[in-house]
Formats: sequence, structure tokens, C-alpha cells
Amino acid sequence: MINKNIKLETGNILSECSHYIIDRIYDNDIIFAKHFESNTIVKIGKEYIHDYTQTADYYDTEVEVTKEDKKDGTLGIRSIFEGIHSSQVFTVCFKKADKPKSKKALNAEIETKIEEFITAVDKAKAQKKGVAEIAKKCFGDIIQNPILAFEEGEDRILRGYKVQFDSRDGRYNCVDMDIARTEKEAGIRPVNINTIKWLIFDGIKYIVE
Repeated sequence: MINKNIKLETGNILSECSHYIIDRIYDNDIIFAKHFESNTIVKIGKEYIHDYTQTADYYDTEVEVTKEDKKDGTLGIRSIFEGIHSSQVFTVCFKKADKPKSKKALNAEIETKIEEFITAVDKAKAQKKGVAEIAKKCFGDIIQNPILAFEEGEDRILRGYKVQFDSRDGRYNCVDMDIARTEKEAGIRPVNINTIKWLIFDGIKYIVE
């Protein structure tokens, strides 16, 4: 910030690197926005917003991309996200990491499946139906819906900007601007470029095929 006691002069050079969350719009022209870095409300002209800021919420074009770069030089989503070398905002949808199940929870699922199988066989016997057919159906269900040792990660949408620009494992720390920041919460969350499903950046929505 510039000290208010300093007298600015013609020819001074200035720079700005700020992020905003629109709080309210007055008379469709004056925008009141929360200055993200200071957590204060500032008044900004709509013309300034349109001419000098970017948005993470809107896009003009949709482009289908692959995960990896193509042989013809077309960039994949990994390279596109890695290529963001600024604090420009974006919205990204990615799959969160899988969570290992506890031994107790895993065993409980196995027991439930066994009990379901035994119940189905006993019912087939009581109704004098073919046990082999019931067993085939149960085993087919297990093959199509196997018991996994982990809980599959859910989709996660993050609106914010990068604060890490190099990574060895494909995880980049980003500021999630939808998380309220406190003394103990910086709002920083990792984005895994290997699980990105779509990305809105600089007016384009990239959708992973």
C-alpha cells in the first residue's frame, strides 16, 4: 500500500495485483466489491471491471482437450494448468484424493455382502429355485461393483488462483476464494492436475474428454 502521507506526482508509476469478490451492484454501474487481500469493501466503476479485470465465472468459448499434449502440439489440460504463471483467477473442477477405508469399515462391508449372499441362497432353497442361478447373479454383482479398500474421492470445484507454480507430483497449492480466511485458515487447497475435469480460465472453458 502507498503511504497516505506521500504526495503523488504526475509521472509516478503504480501497479496492482488484487482479487475481488463482488458484494453488490448499485444502479447497474457502480460495483461494491470485497478486496480479497484486505477484506475491505471498495467501490469500483463497472468500466474498470470490464477493461482491467478477469473473471473466473464466465466464458465465451468451450474447448475439448485431452489430459496429455497431443502429437500435433495441441496442449492437454495438464500443460494448460501448469502454464498459468500468474495470480489470475480461474474455476477448476477436479477429483479429490481417494480416502483409505478403516479395517473395521472394510470388514463390515464384506460381512454385509456375505450375509446378502447367504440370505439369497437360503431364500432360493426355500422357494425351490436354482441356487446356481442365484449364486451367478450375486457373483456378477460383486464383479461389477467390487468392494474397494478406499472411498472414491468426490468432485471438488475451486474458484481462486495459484500460489504455487512448480510441482513434482502434479499438486499445486491454490487459494480458494470461497473459503473464509481467519488467523488459522489461509484458504489454501491443493489442485491435482491429474484429476482435472474442466477449467475456466481467461474466457475459455476447457473440458477434458
